[in-house]
Amino acid sequence: LAAGFAPVVEETMFRGLLFHHLRRHGISIAVLGSSLIFAAIHPQGIAGIPALTAIAVVFALIRTWRGSLYASMAAHALHNGLLVLVLVLVMG
Repeated sequence: LAAGFAPVVEETMFRGLLFHHLRRHGISIAVLGSSLIFAAIHPQGIAGIPALTAIAVVFALIRTWRGSLYASMAAHALHNGLLVLVLVLVMG
């Protein structure tokens, strides 16, 4: 779920709908606004917001660079998949 379903849903919501809505205020506002909201909805708490915002900025820049959600979905899935792999390896 973390490496397949979540990236598709979150990228559609944040780099698709929200990013598109905020883009009328400029790319910087769209990137930062969608990234901050993305970080805020995650359950890691306030301590996780800077790291999650940074990751989301990268996803938004990939979306802008490629002009498609598919690239940011792939990057998000790769990121989540690697996190799950590390967690499984560390936890045994």
